[in-house]
Amino acid sequence: MFFGFLSGFETGPGKGTDLFTEQFDFSLPARVDFVGAGGKTGLILRLLEEYSQAMPVLYTTTTRIHPPHPLDGLVIISSDNEEYLVRLLERAVSAWSHGRRFVATHLESSPNLLRGVAPDFVERLDCVRFPVILNEADGARSMSLKMPRDGEPVLLTASNYLVPVIGLDCLNKPLGPETLFRWDMASHRYRLPAGEFVSPELAAALLLHPHGVCKDWRPGMRIVPYINKADVEAEDALAGSLARAVLRNGNLPIERVVYGSIHSQRASHICA
Repeated sequence: MFFGFLSGFETGPGKGTDLFTEQFDFSLPARVDFVGAGGKTGLILRLLEEYSQAMPVLYTTTTRIHPPHPLDGLVIISSDNEEYLVRLLERAVSAWSHGRRFVATHLESSPNLLRGVAPDFVERLDCVRFPVILNEADGARSMSLKMPRDGEPVLLTASNYLVPVIGLDCLNKPLGPETLFRWDMASHRYRLPAGEFVSPELAAALLLHPHGVCKDWRPGMRIVPYINKADVEAEDALAGSLARAVLRNGNLPIERVVYGSIHSQRASHICA
């Protein structure tokens, strides 16, 4: 079992605001799966910061994550015994009155990775004590567009939101191993056109492909895509084109797309 408090948090622009929480507009209790590429971890950490101003919030994973940086000021609780992990979390949320941001995982799988919990883990957590749970359900090695392999993503069994993430910087670049994570698998399986420039329509089609990162979506789960890396106002038109292509998709029910930049602390949304 590991129980640690990471202190020394230094705030950046937007501290104390609800910029991203307003744009996503999750109804509570919210159990949110984040999938895809282009900034999942950064988005989760930003939402943790915003929500923790008013309530306890939990970050977990059903895959593997790097331990958050100490400057993130999180309480990390890890155990391979999930019943014990639940009890530790319940005690922790009662003990800390400030900085109520928690990370729950299994113990390390290597010196640099924390292992994920079981998909049904959060069903054991009380909705009042933990009104917001944010789950990192897959990885993409910092790339901006992804097609999943078999066995991923791993969604929570109790999630009611799904946030597929994509980086705007994949647009207008040739489709291939430099732009699409798991290219070797996906190009063969789906006969993807190597070298074709990634248009908003192609990016939306890959993000919402029937066998893509949203493939395990369940009816009743609200999908709210996020387009990251629109770092400056001049990129908003391109982000809007991608958002509208996502809204026009014929595969999944989507009513809202959020776009902006974690790095630049910018966020807006487009509704169908």
